[in-house]
Amino acid sequence: MHSGLHGRGALFDTDPPGLVARLVGLCPFQHGPTPLEYAKEPPFVVFTGGPGLGKSAVLGELRAAYEGHTPLALIDCEDELFARPPAQRPGEAWSPVSQAVLTIAEQLAEPVAGSGRIAFPRLTAGLLAVAAGGWRDRDLPRIRQEAERILLLNDTGSWVAGFTGRWVGRVSTRLVDALSGTGRVDALSGTGSALTPSSTGSVVEPIIEATLEVFSEGVTPTHRRLRKAAAWYRDCPSAGGNPKLGLILLSGHFRAGGDSRTHAERYLVRALLADLDDAYTGAVQRTHRPGRPVVLVDNVQATAGVGLIGPVLRDRADGIADRVAFFAGLRGDGHPSLRNAARRALPEVARATGWEPGGTVSSRALLVPLPPHAIPSPQAVEGGP
Repeated sequence: MHSGLHGRGALFDTDPPGLVARLVGLCPFQHGPTPLEYAKEPPFVVFTGGPGLGKSAVLGELRAAYEGHTPLALIDCEDELFARPPAQRPGEAWSPVSQAVLTIAEQLAEPVAGSGRIAFPRLTAGLLAVAAGGWRDRDLPRIRQEAERILLLNDTGSWVAGFTGRWVGRVSTRLVDALSGTGRVDALSGTGSALTPSSTGSVVEPIIEATLEVFSEGVTPTHRRLRKAAAWYRDCPSAGGNPKLGLILLSGHFRAGGDSRTHAERYLVRALLADLDDAYTGAVQRTHRPGRPVVLVDNVQATAGVGLIGPVLRDRADGIADRVAFFAGLRGDGHPSLRNAARRALPEVARATGWEPGGTVSSRALLVPLPPHAIPSPQAVEGGP
């Protein structure tokens, strides 16, 4: 248990519980329940320091401590995955933040001990609306591949063999068929003419219509969850209670770039967290999901990280709660977006953080510098005993 991480008892202790156990609600490695230090809003913990101080090692140890026992995701924001769009994907329909929420959701969805998969229907609808903004060319295989990857976020691990695969296949076909009336695709031959950027909106609207239609069909619990997710977008600003308009606006804001894209990305992050909250709010789900889900963000100073932490802190400051225990690694001593964050030395958080959010957005974060003596041992770095 954290034998390669010197001086980290303040984080990983179990009796009495260290910082990690108190924020997650589960003892690391042992997985027994432990009282939460913050029942409602925990701090967004950011480990700071220069290169070589073990920030990545701490996040890796956190993953080892909880993987398979509570929903967990780990991303490195300096990974090539977040540097540029995939091949053939237009930049107007992709950003480091949209890639981050997709990647995080795919990891959080995985089943853990005592609980099945988590579905992300709100995020699915939002990501489809964003992706549709890049479907004005005639690359049908790419469109189907992108759509199916997003649609798989709704997989709940149904006991009905093959249900998810068949549903995803049917829905992706419906989405492709929806383009046949836009000048985009010939329904029989599968060919079509490329659309100009100005006609992108004529692609987005039928995709959103088809998405809402398939979300509204059926009477199973899965379909009820999809309908609830679609209705969520009616509360988007300027949507006027119309979920279709909410998704069209989301897609348009994302394509516009700048502050408009930042606004759209905030909604994608909010959709991710709202879906995750749904997995915990039912009486049955609460019984089988002890503790909090854990999201680990390495190199949070990179674009994907800044774009992720901002919406989380802003929504928390606005009273929009989530139930995630966030831990991040930041290269350096601080960041302009965290100027009002509290700061605690590692020994100070061993038994209680003494943290309270203030009146600013960044006060929702807690910076914990890692001292030089907390560097992982050579054996840990080399993978030795």
